[in-house]
Amino acid sequence: MNTLRKIRSLLSMALMLGFVLSCGKDDETVTPDNDSYEPYVISLGVTASGTTTYYVVSTNDLMTGTINAEGKGIEQNGYYDYEQGNQTVFCIGGLGLTDVKGITRDADGALQQQGSFVLDQSPKIFTQITSQEMLAVELPDNENSGDQLTFYSVDINSLAITRKVRTDIQPFALLDWPSVTGLSFSENRVYMTYFPMNQTSWETRYTDTTYVAVFTYPDMVMETVMKDTRTGPAGSWNAYNGIFKTESGDMYIMSNSAIANGFSQGTKNAAFLRIPKGTTRFDDYYFDFETASGGLKPAHVKYLGNGLVFAEVSTLTVQTLDDRWSDKSLKSCIIDLNSKTVRDVGGVPVHNGNGGRRFAVLADDDYVYNPVTTEEGTYIYRIDPRTATATKGAKVSATFIAGFFKLD
Repeated sequence: MNTLRKIRSLLSMALMLGFVLSCGKDDETVTPDNDSYEPYVISLGVTASGTTTYYVVSTNDLMTGTINAEGKGIEQNGYYDYEQGNQTVFCIGGLGLTDVKGITRDADGALQQQGSFVLDQSPKIFTQITSQEMLAVELPDNENSGDQLTFYSVDINSLAITRKVRTDIQPFALLDWPSVTGLSFSENRVYMTYFPMNQTSWETRYTDTTYVAVFTYPDMVMETVMKDTRTGPAGSWNAYNGIFKTESGDMYIMSNSAIANGFSQGTKNAAFLRIPKGTTRFDDYYFDFETASGGLKPAHVKYLGNGLVFAEVSTLTVQTLDDRWSDKSLKSCIIDLNSKTVRDVGGVPVHNGNGGRRFAVLADDDYVYNPVTTEEGTYIYRIDPRTATATKGAKVSATFIAGFFKLD
């Protein structure tokens, strides 16, 4: 069973049985990191007998040898996802875990847990919005669990919750319960992408419109819900890939309505839309990715700069319900938002994704480093987006990679 199906199954059990996983500080073992000032930080997910343990380790070499957790790193039990804010890696608890931990470097360069805080529920999204602030969004699992959407502002340096604001969910739940897919900040506004998803049947019956809720900042008062019917919902389930901001402050919406990434149907072509900097309107930009790629859909995206996007793209020209939640048969591509073109990356094998979690890929200097798992194991591929070529690098001793960062 792939990762996405496992997560969905666990969520279903939690909803039906009220089952809550717990993981206290006693479950975390911190050991000295043997190599100081290794710049790259990777969370290794190791699954054995149905249980996954995470090991956050560092390395200075992504291209040779084997990366593993032997004798170093930070061990974490339970379910965690990862985001970076400045020089801190945030470990975000999920599937019943409501804590968020911060990992930094100590004076000697070793990884250390700097601190942690606990939310009321597992956050649906957690991302950096300003130079010093992370923003978390807490959303009840269904209408029986609550009727308030909660925003938490977190100081990156102190890991302290500095502000908590609640707002009514009802404006976002007129069709079905909202599933949050992304968050962006521009000109004192917060933009949250979401799509309606039935929390009992997991059906997505409303796939003919893009939805973006806009909030004033910092009071987080809902200003409007933007809609566009040129394409379907922004992003995909639990991947937080619905919206990203470019250097200009403009924001792009990625819509795929991909069955392999959680939708029960797709009624519009996969495409990109644009929101001009700080505005509450879509402009006339429309990039029909599905037509440009010969009928394919992007599964995961990472903005690189200068209009370029690194993407994992499904090679399935037709996705049926048998493919639902599978996140399979992906190829690597470079997307140019300016020229509206798609190039395949040579040298990376077709592979399956991790499914239902943030895209664990690193953009560093002029390259993209992408962990790819096949029958041969997990290897890091260094990709040059200018030439759309890849070089096979270090092997990784893990079932999957849950987070991939660089701390200077």
